[in-house]
Amino acid sequence: MSKQRHTILVSGLLALLLALALMAGCRENSNPAAEAEVDKSLSENLPTEQFFDYRLVETNVGIRKWVLVSDQMNKYSGQKDVELITVHIDFYRDGAHFSTLTSDSGTANLQTKDIFTWGNVVVITQDGRMLETEELYFNNTEQLIHNDVFDRFTRQEDVIEGIGLEATPDLEYIEIKRQVEADVVDSEPMESDSR
Repeated sequence: MSKQRHTILVSGLLALLLALALMAGCRENSNPAAEAEVDKSLSENLPTEQFFDYRLVETNVGIRKWVLVSDQMNKYSGQKDVELITVHIDFYRDGAHFSTLTSDSGTANLQTKDIFTWGNVVVITQDGRMLETEELYFNNTEQLIHNDVFDRFTRQEDVIEGIGLEATPDLEYIEIKRQVEADVVDSEPMESDSR
């Protein structure tokens, strides 16, 4: 072995021994009770289960009602709701797709199948009607979406805005509760072609 290579190995070993000695010295001066508290706090914030490309499907007599897809699902000890990182829900009626809900984040109760979404929430129907908001609850039993924040509903050129909402996921029924402002375009009746 060359003298230069031998010197590099010895220098590396000395650096490693020095680092270990420093760590041992820090460990002797540490507070075990404080370290235990930090370890407990860290473990409480870690999920007990974690799934990637998570999918939850709700059916009735074998027919899809909705399908939720999330990039990541985190389940925490003692909590009924699971945490969702990105949310994409496709809603169906009689097996046919009619609308999609997307958001940055959410939670889902695995027992009731109620879902809460927040961050850039958008519901868009097959025919192009669109609801934009910052948070939205989906009640699985009632099959209704609702919130108590600002909402913007668009249908072709018509725009309705306000605070608080109750609607069906297909946006056929939609009620904005307070401070409603509407910009509705009256379409002129079409003249009949009598040729």
